[in-house]
Amino acid sequence: MIPYGRQYIDEEDIKALLEVLKSDFITQGPRIQEFERVLADYCGAKYAVAFNSGTSALYCAYKSLGLGEKDQFITSPITFTATVSAGVMLGAEPVFCDIEPDTGNMDINLLQSLITDRTKLIVPVHYAGHPVDMEKVWEVAQKYGLYVVEDACHAPGSKYKGYKTGSCRFSHAAIFSFHPVKHITTG
Repeated sequence: MIPYGRQYIDEEDIKALLEVLKSDFITQGPRIQEFERVLADYCGAKYAVAFNSGTSALYCAYKSLGLGEKDQFITSPITFTATVSAGVMLGAEPVFCDIEPDTGNMDINLLQSLITDRTKLIVPVHYAGHPVDMEKVWEVAQKYGLYVVEDACHAPGSKYKGYKTGSCRFSHAAIFSFHPVKHITTG
């Protein structure tokens, strides 16, 4: 059988996990707070909030920005299903922006042509470590009064114009995933 993912887990990782399992805080608690603080500092963001999954984080980000019935959101067709399903669960309709062949990211030159009076949100996906041209996405969003949520699950540590993905310099929120098949896993 071909494994779904391969992780590097050393003795230090196992020791840290056992410390948590033997503590009073298997969920929440000081380790999660430390993780959130370290992640926010690393990205240059004001805050970071840990969720049980990237899907839950996307759902909550979309909902907090008011995405709902009859709304549309624009995203890339090259993404994990959660980017789309989180919006569909809220009753919104996904609109796919074709990609640039060199990066696999949404083609910003096509973005404005997809905006309608129902568009509420743009969800650029930083694919395979390549950041989307976020300044242009932000300019389009500002012009039309739209929200921006970065799907940064495939680009932790990548930089755009000196800002790390997830900094929210050109977005209202950003999502990372630490699923075992992502760049970095936390279990």
